[in-house]
Parts: sequence; C-alpha cells; structure tokens
Amino acid sequence: MTAGSNESLFSSAYGVADSLLLMEPRITQDALERTVTAVLSMPQFGSIDGNRLLKELEAKNNTHVSGYSVIDDNDFSAWIAASQETRPFEFWKRYRHYLDRKKRLPREVLDQLDRLTDDILDRLRNPETAGEWDRRGLVVGDVQSGKTSNYTGLICKAVDAGFPLVIVLAGIHNSLRSQTQLRLDEGFLGFDTRLNLLAEQENQRIGAGKMPSAPFLVAHSLTSSTDGGDFKQATAQGTRIIPGGRDPVILVVKKRVSILKNLLAWVLSVRGVDDPDVPGGKTIRDVPLLVIDDEADNASANTNEYRDDDGNIDEDADPTKTNGFIRSLLTAFEKSAYVGYTATPFANVFMHHQAYSNAHGQDLFPRSFIINIPAPSNYIGPEKVFGLNRPGTEGETPGLPIIRRVRDASPCFPPKHKKELSVSALPASLKEAILAYILACSARRARGEVDADNSMLVHVTRFTLVQDQVARLIEEELADIRRQLEFPGTGGDAEERLRQLWDSDFDANAPKIRELLPDHDLPELIWDQVRQQLFDATKRMTVRRINGSAKDALDYTDHPLGLSVIAVGGDKLSRGLTLEGLSVSYFVRTSRMYDTLMQMGRWFGYRPRYADLCRLYTSPDLVDWYRHIATATAELREEFDLMFANGENPLQFGNRVRTHPDGMLITAANKMRSGASVRAGFSGTISETVSFDISSAEHNLNVFSEFLEGLPRITGNGRFVWTDVDGGRVAELMGSLETSRDSWKANSRAISDYVTNRVGAGRLKNWTIALIANGRSKVPARIGPYDVILTERENHMPGDREKVTIGRLVSPRDETIDFSQDQIDKAMTETIAAWQRKSPPKRDQPKSASGPFIRRQRSPDHGLLLIYPIDAGLDGDIPIMGFAVSFPFDADAPLIDYAENSVKQLEELFA
Repeated sequence: MTAGSNESLFSSAYGVADSLLLMEPRITQDALERTVTAVLSMPQFGSIDGNRLLKELEAKNNTHVSGYSVIDDNDFSAWIAASQETRPFEFWKRYRHYLDRKKRLPREVLDQLDRLTDDILDRLRNPETAGEWDRRGLVVGDVQSGKTSNYTGLICKAVDAGFPLVIVLAGIHNSLRSQTQLRLDEGFLGFDTRLNLLAEQENQRIGAGKMPSAPFLVAHSLTSSTDGGDFKQATAQGTRIIPGGRDPVILVVKKRVSILKNLLAWVLSVRGVDDPDVPGGKTIRDVPLLVIDDEADNASANTNEYRDDDGNIDEDADPTKTNGFIRSLLTAFEKSAYVGYTATPFANVFMHHQAYSNAHGQDLFPRSFIINIPAPSNYIGPEKVFGLNRPGTEGETPGLPIIRRVRDASPCFPPKHKKELSVSALPASLKEAILAYILACSARRARGEVDADNSMLVHVTRFTLVQDQVARLIEEELADIRRQLEFPGTGGDAEERLRQLWDSDFDANAPKIRELLPDHDLPELIWDQVRQQLFDATKRMTVRRINGSAKDALDYTDHPLGLSVIAVGGDKLSRGLTLEGLSVSYFVRTSRMYDTLMQMGRWFGYRPRYADLCRLYTSPDLVDWYRHIATATAELREEFDLMFANGENPLQFGNRVRTHPDGMLITAANKMRSGASVRAGFSGTISETVSFDISSAEHNLNVFSEFLEGLPRITGNGRFVWTDVDGGRVAELMGSLETSRDSWKANSRAISDYVTNRVGAGRLKNWTIALIANGRSKVPARIGPYDVILTERENHMPGDREKVTIGRLVSPRDETIDFSQDQIDKAMTETIAAWQRKSPPKRDQPKSASGPFIRRQRSPDHGLLLIYPIDAGLDGDIPIMGFAVSFPFDADAPLIDYAENSVKQLEELFA
C-alpha cells in the first residue's frame, strides 16, 4: 500500500471515529479509547496506527481556547441569530464541515469560530437595514494563528446573511494575494478560480466544495489565484456580473494604488449614482459592502500628517494614496462594513478617530469594535518559545530549547550591504540549518508523515540578486549532501554530521521539549529510524526564490504527495504568506530590523507532531527585540482586558494605548518619520528592567547600596520591606541609575521625571520599597547593609560580554507585597470577573491576579519599587541590580518625553 493510500485510509478511519464520538454524551478519555478500539475492530481499518488515531482525537477534543474579549461602541442590535432562523446559511455549514472533517480543527476552536463570527456580524449591520450606515472594526490575533480561517468563516456567514459584495484586501504582493484567493477558493467558493471565475456545475471542485455530499453553492469571483488574477476592469466587464445582482460576488485584490483606483472606477461606473453630498460626488445605493483588510497594519494606515499648524484636523490634507482609495471605496457605498485583521500590536488603534478628508471621507480607525482573540492551547507562540510568562513560585518558565543564535553571518551578509554584494560561500550556521531541515523532514517521515508538506525559510538579504546567489549555493550544498547519501563511500562526511547534530541537539533536547509541551503528540525516535529516511527526504527537496510574485505562493495544493521546499526570500517575502510545515527558519538582520522582526513572526503557529523538530536560527539582537515586542503585546492585551471589564469603547482604548510605554514600539514607526518626540505616561503600568549593560553593574550596585543605607535599618526573612518612603527619594534614585539603551521601557531618567512631576502635584508621595533577598540561586551577596541570596534569572544572551538580557523579572505576587488581604482578594475577584465576561468556550480561569487589576487597587498616592539583585555570573560576583516600578492609575498623569537613548534605540527599528 502506498503512502498516499495509507493517509487516505487513515482519514477515513478518523472520519468514522469522529462520527462515533458525536454519539457520546461527554467526551472523556475512556470515550476516546473506546472509540479507537471500535474503529480498529472494523476489518478495513485493522492496519491503522491506533496510537496516532488516539492522539489526533485527543488533540481535537482536548485543545482548549481562551475566551475572547470585545470592546465596542454599543451602537448595534443583535440580529444574526434571528437571521439564522429564516435563512439556511449553507456556505457556513459547508465550510464548518470542511474545517471539522478535512482540516480536523479542534471542537473548541470550531465552537469559538462560530460564536466569534456571530459577534462580529452583530456589530456590523444586517444587510437588510435601511438607510445609510458605515461600520468599522478590528480583529487582533496572534501571528499565524488562523486569521484566514476566521475571516473565511465571516465571509461565509455574511454572504449567507445577504451581503452581495465582498472585497478582500490581501497584502501588497502577488504571492500573498494569490495564496489568499486560493484559501477562499477552497473555503468559500469551493471551486478553482484558475479555471473559471463563475460558479458553474462543471467547475473543478476543491476544498469545501469537494467534500462528500457538499452542496453546489453559487458565488462568483472577479479575481483568480493565477499570477495575473488580480482585478482588471476588462475581465469584470467581460463577465457581465454586476455587484448587488442575483448572486454574491467576491474579489481578492492587492493593496496597490492602480488596482484600487480601477476597482473604485468600475463599481462606480456600473452601480454609482450622482450624489453631491458625498466625497467623490457619486454613491452606490442598496449594495451592502463587506471589506476584509488582511494584515490591516500593512499599507492601509495613513502615515501622512492630518493636522494643520494649529493642531486641528485638516480636511484638505492628502492621506497616503492606498489609505485614500480604501476610504474612498468605503465612502462610495451607502452601506458598508470594514473589518481589519492584524497581529501587530493594535496598529490601527493609532489612527486618529476624527481624521477626515473632504476627498476620501473618514479614516479607518476601528470606532465600532475591537476584538482580541487569544490563541488555542496547541498554538506555539512567543510565550512558549521565549518563556515569557511571569515567574511563579517555582521560578521562571523556560523557553523551548529550539533557538540557535547565529554569530557568523556578518562576514557573508554585512547588515548594510548593497545589491552588488558577492556571496561565494555559506556561513557554517546556515549549513547546519540545512542539516537540521533534512533531519526534521526525515524524522517526520519516520513518524509516518511521508506526504506532509515541509518548509525551511532563509532570510539573509532584501536584494534579489544576492538572494539568487544564496539560493544557488544552497542548491549546490543540498546536491552534494544528496549525492553523499545516495552513494556512500564516495567522499564527504554528510551522514556523520547529520548523526552528530541528531545526537547533540535533536535527541538531547527532545525530552525537555516533551516536558514543556505535554499536550503535543511527539513520538520518540531513534537514529536508525531517521537514517533510513535521509536520502528519500532530500530527494524531494527543492529550493525556491521568494520575491513577491504569485508563483512564489508555493503550490502545496499541486503536490498531493507533499512539497518539501527551502524558500529563500527577503523584505519582499509577503507578511502573512503561509509556509506549510515550516520547521527550520534562518533569519539574520537586514536593512530594517522592524521589517525583519515582523517576518520572523511567521515562524510561530501550529506544529502538530513535529514541534520538537523545529529550529530557529537567528542573530541575538533579533531574539532580544522580538522578545521586547512580544512582551509589550502581552501587556497591551492585559490593558485590553481591563478596559473590556470596565465597559470602555475603542476610542478610550486608543487613547490609553497611544500613551502607554508599551505603545512606543508602535507609535515610534510613524513619529520617527516626522521627527516628533516620543512621549508616554506611566499611569497604571509596570516598568521592569530586562536588559543590563555590564559596564554599569558596579555603578548601579553602589547607587542602590547607598540608597538602602539611607533607609531605616530593618530585619527581614528573605524580603526587606520599607513603607512610607518619600517619593522625592525614589525620583532621586532613578535619576542616579544607569539603565541600558535596550531597557527602553524601564528608562530610569523618564521614570525620575514622571515621579518628580507627580510628587509636585501631590501624588506618589508615599512609596513601598522591597528588596527581594530570597533568590533561588544560592549565591550570597551584600547590598548595602543587607545580606541577600541573589535572584536567579536565565541570561538569554550567553556569550555577550557587554550585556545581560533576561525574560521577565517580576512575579505577580511580588506586585502585591504591600497589599492587605482585602486588596489581594479584590484584584483576584476583578480578574476572574473579567474572564467570566469573555465569550465561551473557556477553561483557562486565571490562577493569579492580572497586573492592571492589581495596579487598580493601588492608591494614586502610593508607588511600589521592587529591587532584585540578580546572579549574572560576573567577575567578582558583582550582582546585576534589577528593578521594577509599579505605578497606580492616575487620571491626571502627564506624558513624559522619553530620553534620547531610548529614542535612538527605537530609531534603529524604524528608521
């Protein structure tokens, strides 16, 4: 029996088992095992791997999702439930069946998708609503966490509910547009648009349309997934389809000015009527429009100045062209709904809610709603990779041991090289990454996943001429390895190097990864199993250059027996482009760090049955900054939950985030362009040091020692706590410390300015100071007059002689060190109350109070300074002095100009 027929038989067995489980009143482990036994007893399924079947059913039924939270303008009436009683919703039912049976999405994920798309549609408008309306929303999810599935489900339901026209804005490159169209062909249309744009019975069915007993549903597309399949007026006119006619119509277009200009001209030519009261002078009546903006932070935002010299909205100011055409398109329709999808930290929130142009209408600020979607439990994101969760009673949560720091790439790929760069050899780290990819593909085959798609991503330059050289060298390296494996004894040590890497890395780290990912099915392997697959794995491998064209969308669907690709790309590698089965990534910094970081994010996602085989090769500074961004995102989401609990609206959230220190990573992108200063406020936030310059260690130790010498002598059992310390002394302390450029949020100079301002206003006069002296390192030290045991934190930059970088510093319980039991209980009660308000299903009830809810219990007059002496293994046993400042909420707090060193550091990201 071939591998393909094996997989087909397994799929059939899975479908039977899934159907049997529907008859179970409750899905328990006993029920799962009983079902697998029943399926294996059927003659046709006797050869099926029962353990794999059980694991996949467990994954489907034991993957949990956190509840999502919504903040909105309360200007809506729920309508979708009533519509589902009178309409069949066939597109949605067909798509859900496809996700359930073909894609094997976990039950809770499907249930959440069902509720979430209902909630989004409720906050839009019933397309049958009379009169003029315009709704704008934003959905925030994790990178590579399933946003395409989310908006495909939304499109299915919207069309079922009566929206006749859907336009999907899909990135700025052909590759992403083509891939997005293909996904919608599979999930929504059910036929291949490369062959036909119109829905006809003889079309080649794919995806949801190909499922057994799937109904034939009529919806037309005016774009296709081919290279030249973007919108063209001539193509649209040739079909004679008019938007708002009998059948629904979808278009998937790039965010390019020429495309959007032609699209706007076409819809106005076929449906527009004169109306001098709207921007542009024409409007389209009675054709409700749904616009989905994929990667809404990319190209859609207006980065031009929209205020006049007096600071007022300038209605004659020109927005960026792409932003202007998107706004004009929405404004042209009497009834329109816009939903942006993004993983970048709330980027669209930084638009001004009142920005208006006479020529284009209102900006894209999500004034109607913002939805925050947490990822399912089987998602591998920054928290798991980097170990970003706050330390608990057992110390730090370690990150997955899969990051390999690249330090030898600069001679081959200098950070500021030109397009004429000559590359004659690959760095040793890239050669090792290729070996790691061969091992990953071979190990997946050894686990029975012979027909699985596999991808490796190589990002070392933004210049296509240099990419071509790198791709050629990788092809030569791969060909030589393949030759050695096919003809052993003909020279070379490829198999020996593969064996050494397997033993020293993959086999050595597998137990730790299984311990950190207990809910993942990661069968143990021995070397002989992997070795037997090495040649066959390399035989399937191909090298592709990724430069933004549609042919780069990587035609996985055209390879039913699996595609194994090494994709070489740069800055034109479309954000959002999915690389199936991505296991090994090789990133080094190119000309703009922020662009590289956003592409690095595509590494995260779902890695069923091969999470232990994944490796991320990258430079230390990229790891450091991605950790900064991921931490900032996590804390902004905590702020979101607080505002959700308070019943606040998108405008209030936008105002909060724009002035939040974590928002600097986002605001800097636009502000740096105009030369404006970066300003932020500390009200209701926590600032903790996570990066330290070794050169400042002794100075800061002396400053803290002198500060503690000046406080009253006390005794303590592992912790020394002072209360009612004058705020002026804290401001003076902060002004004397030296904080690292990389510690952009815990900038001691900015904190000193803020505390001085609030003390002058009669706030923050009283402080609690806590010296955390009971660390887990067992290393003693003396800080001022006090003997302490140093805190243990993992150094994420080993080998760096200039700085130390850690993950998270503060344990949540430390932030309540000066609270009464009533305050602790209230913070916990409010945290759980906010969790309970989220939409089900949810099984992740918080075990500790969330930071914003803790700080809400703190009086505006009272601050908290936590001091952590850290064991960094420095010469002379000098400790690194970490600190954290917990600020209470203060409605009157000002914004502080950030010190020049922090601004310069951010300029590196955005300049």
